[in-house]
Amino acid sequence: MDVVVVTGSAGLVGGEAVRALASRFDLVVGVDNGMRRYLFGPAGSVADNLADVERIPNYRHHRMDVRDESALTALFGEYGSDVRLVVHTAGQPSDEWAADRPVVDLKVNAVGTMNVLEAVRRHCPSAVVVLTSTTKVYGDVSDSLPLVETDTRWEIDPAHPYHEHGIDESIRLGGNRTFAGVSKLAADLAAQSYAGLLGLRVGVFRCGSVTGARHAGVEQNGFLSHLVRSAVRGATFPVIGHGGKQVRDVLDARDLVEMFWQFYLEPRPGEVYHAGGGRERSTSILELIARYEHLTGQEVPFEHVPEHRFADVRCWITDTRKFRRDYPAWQPAHDLSDILRSVHEHWVDADMTGVDDLSDSTATP
Repeated sequence: MDVVVVTGSAGLVGGEAVRALASRFDLVVGVDNGMRRYLFGPAGSVADNLADVERIPNYRHHRMDVRDESALTALFGEYGSDVRLVVHTAGQPSDEWAADRPVVDLKVNAVGTMNVLEAVRRHCPSAVVVLTSTTKVYGDVSDSLPLVETDTRWEIDPAHPYHEHGIDESIRLGGNRTFAGVSKLAADLAAQSYAGLLGLRVGVFRCGSVTGARHAGVEQNGFLSHLVRSAVRGATFPVIGHGGKQVRDVLDARDLVEMFWQFYLEPRPGEVYHAGGGRERSTSILELIARYEHLTGQEVPFEHVPEHRFADVRCWITDTRKFRRDYPAWQPAHDLSDILRSVHEHWVDADMTGVDDLSDSTATP
């Protein structure tokens, strides 16, 4: 039997991995303890996404915390060498949340990842493992690049090598880094060591801004989804810092999962890849608001918050050419307008009963 294990299976990327991989494996084993609701309150709940994936016939859910080493060991022991692929998406994504609870954040992101890797090492060492890391591991080092301010965005100077295609894997690790960036970097480096020292077939994907129709965006995490969700409900969207000119490139979670699939078919253990939408899917907050208003004819009420967040860089555009050189069959299928449209349609259709507050919760799990 061919088994894939997906951690964070009720979340955005995990849920899309379950949907995409269910037809490609005999059994999809999901691990998720619903922690996102505790992180971000009712607006961050992924209960609807979990209910959706649980309708997939060959999906089996385990309500489990990746910090629980013994539970993970027992789970992987149950399926053993039948596990062919592990997609590890479980994690704590918010810089702001981590600032108040750095120890919990470290245990979820770093220790949780080590628990998964160690369970693979003990029970299915031939499995391919995909780790969803983040560009936050670089801290604010991209702000040291030569940047140019325009009317609507911060941009990498056209004379710089990163301008045309974005930032590649050669950028140094350094600068100011949030606690979430620290814990993600620890997980990232651990995964590389499990590949280099212990021979596990691990690939690390440093993701930029990943989103999609089922993204439960809140102020602390998931800016595109939170913007659309706010607009649909007539709530004021906070534009935090940099005058709204900060730039990110956006990748649909479905396209990210296809990167994972290509890696699984021909794994390159220990490799680190940037995963993002590239220049074609880059946008500032101001540009995103204008694009959304043009697409929908719906006004986005927003207010400027002058102070920017710690280590919130002015410009990040992802260069994915390394991955595309190694896996030329992959190309992102969803452009920025398609992503915005799908997120808009989701929130228009969503049953908002019981989700009246889009603010974040500070509850501790």
